[in-house]
Amino acid sequence: MPFSNERGPVSKIEYQCLTGGDAAEVLSDEYVNLYLANYDERPYLSGPLYSRERFLDRTGEQMKNPSFVLVSARDDYENELLGFAFGLMFEAGQWWGEEAAPAAPDMLAAQKFAVAELNVRWGQRRHGLGKTLLATLLAQQEAPYATLLASPDAPAHAMLQRWGWQVVGPAHDDRTSDILVLALDAGS
Repeated sequence: MPFSNERGPVSKIEYQCLTGGDAAEVLSDEYVNLYLANYDERPYLSGPLYSRERFLDRTGEQMKNPSFVLVSARDDYENELLGFAFGLMFEAGQWWGEEAAPAAPDMLAAQKFAVAELNVRWGQRRHGLGKTLLATLLAQQEAPYATLLASPDAPAHAMLQRWGWQVVGPAHDDRTSDILVLALDAGS
């Protein structure tokens, strides 16, 4: 279901939401290369967690979940990928792992939508594209909460907090990522 947002006099941004087999384009070089470019920046600096192989393996596994959703943004004039976000549902009782700070009991007992990735091309940042990608992804969710991981040293961490996301604790014992949560207006 494509929809657009005006972006200057020459081009517009086309947003697309894909699920199921249609979302497999996220495994293409175009998406992987944007992901790799973003994780080549500080604080990640292309660490071992951010390789092509890890992205393809992890994302391929996540895509097997029937709740997997991909939202992408393209420059309609150039047909260039400007950014993307994707995620999947965490069922009641599911959380980020054994090393993660525990979830509040009401949150753990509820379904949660886990945002796995939010990536925006460098020149497109600070124009609302990431916020629109994330809002589009979350607007379709019926869960009462959304959750994601963010490095406390990344600019996105502070940005997410300005957008209302709350830090609930570290994702790992090494504290390289925080768990953030956002209450959604599900069912209202």
